[in-house]
Amino acid sequence: VIYTDIHRDGMLSGPNITATAALADAIAVPVIASGGVSTLDHLRELRTTAATPIFGAICGRSLYEGTFTLPEAIAVARAQL
Repeated sequence: VIYTDIHRDGMLSGPNITATAALADAIAVPVIASGGVSTLDHLRELRTTAATPIFGAICGRSLYEGTFTLPEAIAVARAQL
């Protein structure tokens, strides 16, 4: 499931981490966060907030704007907690 907070999509204001984590914890289907991711800290927070791991994150505009690189995002996703 791709969860997008449409009020944050493309705004680089941060994802709705609380709602994304709640969805991931409530269903048995992998959840991908979308909308607002703009920093590596947002990716770190997505990794650690939900009891059920967030499967991934869509970082379109942040990559386009150069706020971080794809290799940096992959490194954060693979980092051990």
